[in-house]
Amino acid sequence: MTRLQGGQSVQFTRDDVARIVASVLTKVLDELNVPQRVEGAAVHPAGDAVFLIDIVMRNLSTRETWGVSLTIPPAKEQTDGLT
Repeated sequence: MTRLQGGQSVQFTRDDVARIVASVLTKVLDELNVPQRVEGAAVHPAGDAVFLIDIVMRNLSTRETWGVSLTIPPAKEQTDGLT
């Protein structure tokens, strides 16, 4: 859950996060003039408040595909006091 200014909170679904990641990464690649395209993104739970994001990329020059995996750890406030 994300807190907005004014105390409101928003909860994102895994599909929302996958779409946001794909959209932002596409814009970054375009701005950097990198000849890659995001083919897909998926978000998977990987433990307590930990998520794995798998991204499939395509090189537009060679048409080859490759994958990137990112792990998002829990927010700092969720790890305080844990060993």
